[in-house]
Amino acid sequence: MSELVNIAELGLLEGADLRAVFDQVAETQVLELLLGVAPSLRGRLLAKLSPASAARWEARLQAHGSVPSEAAESAQRAVIDALCRLSRSGQVAFDDPEDMVA
Repeated sequence: MSELVNIAELGLLEGADLRAVFDQVAETQVLELLLGVAPSLRGRLLAKLSPASAARWEARLQAHGSVPSEAAESAQRAVIDALCRLSRSGQVAFDDPEDMVA
């Protein structure tokens, strides 16, 4: 995992790229990620999804409640790892700091 990638950078992705990243991790991890981030970031991420998908995630978020911080951190690592992996393979438009030359 790139220690240089901040979870807030997910909010910079285009909707299709965010969906591609979410497709690479288990749904439970996406749920834990969404539960563990700030409400403002959660709103930005959900806004990038289709209205139907965003509504499904909202319903799951409301039904689930809170998540332990360890689970949220683990989910963040999994999502960032997926983002970096997809970026390196050219499947999403994101500049992974590990690939940048100083």
